[in-house]
Amino acid sequence: MDKRILVIAPHADDEVLGCGGYLLHQRHALKKVVVGTIGGMDVRQDFKVRKEEFELVCHKLEAAGSWLFENMDAMLDTIPSRELITSLDYEIDRYRPDEIFINYRSHHQDHAKMYECAMASLRLREGYRPKFVALYEYPFITNETEEVDGGKAYHDITDVINEKVHLFNLYRSQVRKAPSPLNEEGIKSLAHVRGMECGVKFAEKFYIQKMMV
Repeated sequence: MDKRILVIAPHADDEVLGCGGYLLHQRHALKKVVVGTIGGMDVRQDFKVRKEEFELVCHKLEAAGSWLFENMDAMLDTIPSRELITSLDYEIDRYRPDEIFINYRSHHQDHAKMYECAMASLRLREGYRPKFVALYEYPFITNETEEVDGGKAYHDITDVINEKVHLFNLYRSQVRKAPSPLNEEGIKSLAHVRGMECGVKFAEKFYIQKMMV
């Protein structure tokens, strides 16, 4: 049976920034991306534009995609945790992934909310347990002061770094100018640092939460 991978992301683009290279390498796996929200009040969060970008990226990744709430960008923290956890429960119970990737808990309110609710949704279930659960990084991790829990895992993305950048650039509304890291230079800089940590040119870093061996 094909391996099933589920990526849980606060916003459409976090999945590419955090584990786009890994997903590109999983050619024969079944992949699904669930984002907390698409669209919002900001002019750069037009629902129709963001939805089209997300669908195009999912098509390129050969992944299924869905979202939990519309037009709640920067407001996920206002949604009752029970509502978010129940929505994630439904996705996990229906898909039953072998691997689950979750955003790490940053100072951004949407990221903090999705992390907390996703971890709550990963409580043990009758007759099912994922084999691998890990947190993925976000470029602004360099601004964080809190230690990220979990054993470290690296994935060599040297051969797909340009594809990863291309995928992110499909989120045209989300590309930012320096010094923001949400651009080609920022993506490659973080990947280069992670690559130096593990002995390759470019890498993604994950924080293992659970692993069955």
